[in-house]
Amino acid sequence: MILVCGLVPSASGQQEAKPKAPASASKTAARRKVKPVTAAKPGEFYDKELNLHFHYPIEMRTLDANAEKERGHQDVSSVSGANDPEQVEAKRCERPLLEAELPEDRGPQRVANLDGVWTDESKEYKESRKPEPVSAKILMIEIVRVCLPAELQKNENDALGSIAMSFVSQPGIKRMLEPLWYELGNQKIHVNSGAGRPIVNGNLASAPVLIMSMTTQWRGHLLAWVFTSNDIQIFNEITKSLVQFGDGEWGQMFAANVGPKGSGTRLTRPK
Repeated sequence: MILVCGLVPSASGQQEAKPKAPASASKTAARRKVKPVTAAKPGEFYDKELNLHFHYPIEMRTLDANAEKERGHQDVSSVSGANDPEQVEAKRCERPLLEAELPEDRGPQRVANLDGVWTDESKEYKESRKPEPVSAKILMIEIVRVCLPAELQKNENDALGSIAMSFVSQPGIKRMLEPLWYELGNQKIHVNSGAGRPIVNGNLASAPVLIMSMTTQWRGHLLAWVFTSNDIQIFNEITKSLVQFGDGEWGQMFAANVGPKGSGTRLTRPK
């Protein structure tokens, strides 16, 4: 999975949401990192400050989000993020909450399949396409509000839409839907999605991935979820992860299925 660090403008000319971190934002982010958030049990996430619960498939394992961000940056640019001013700025303006991946030995033992979602009949693709095992990742992150341009700080809907767009605005990824929003309980969720072959180590990945990002505002915090998989059945499983805001009702992050339902080993969420 390629993690997008920094926010980019939408194709519709929407205000660029790339964080610009003043000194106060750096201090705020530093204070928040004093208390790292970890999953207490497999498949369970809880942040006391946010009063936010999130349940995802127990087959997935948590990762070091900062280490994964650096690895993702190197996959895209082939250089360390430590010497990239934009990467350093993004680190000050993003608070990773959770990153989890599906290990190969815990997923369906078959070749990944995005049939019905991604089609490329070009000779180049057919010759370079390689079968891959099923993979999936989930990222939860908070965007520090004061890092956004002043115009977006004043318009929360535009800010959330731009943040959702940023995670699917990658080289090699094509948008699937126009930006939309839906309600999950009393929460307004902005969503965007894309599919394609991302850039890895300067080259197109050998197989396509599907990415969906959701954003919302909760208790003054700008939150984002990013779901990525190279398999349609598993993608539809991880997007059914459950979330609870405060004492509200539990709900699926994205209740609809994308593309064919697929078949294979089903993943499980905590009871």
